[in-house]
Amino acid sequence: MINGSLFKTMIFSKIKNYRFPFWITVFLFFLVMIPYSIYLDYIIYAKIFGILLVLSLFIALKFWFAVARNRNNVVSRVVLNRNDIFDISRDFSSFSSLDEKSKKVIINRVGILLARVKFINSKLGLLEKRESIQLAVVYVCENWIDEFEVHGDWVFQLSDFSGEASNQVEYFLTINQLEEKRSNLTIPQM
Repeated sequence: MINGSLFKTMIFSKIKNYRFPFWITVFLFFLVMIPYSIYLDYIIYAKIFGILLVLSLFIALKFWFAVARNRNNVVSRVVLNRNDIFDISRDFSSFSSLDEKSKKVIINRVGILLARVKFINSKLGLLEKRESIQLAVVYVCENWIDEFEVHGDWVFQLSDFSGEASNQVEYFLTINQLEEKRSNLTIPQM
């Protein structure tokens, strides 16, 4: 059995065309049938057409939002849970002293990075979630004044040894550099 949310995602992720003529025809049909049914004294049919109009409008809006999301390549941010936020507070001591607005901005930016960026280790394998979050927090804090922009083809690498990062890597740190930055990182206030 397919999960309902997964099934909807699979269907809506492929759609790139709005299909306005089809939906306008459906709405026009229902809008014409409502007064026509009332004129013929079929009130129950008018109510049914009204309900079908509302349902089709709801489906069309869901459809159009999915198409807009697909066309604009929108990726939802990863929502960090309380354990993740607790780990950030424990890993970065200055995070606990921030005001709520700054914390929220950092958490949202980290979530966007986790959703769009690929985090790899020196063997080109994926990093653990906690290491990815630590690397993302360091990146967010180091690039605080910059316009926050993330590209889907970015790669962040956390390496066991110092060396040259390849051209494909957007942000590179060694484990020693990460440990040093964790202890000395100043997190900016909003």
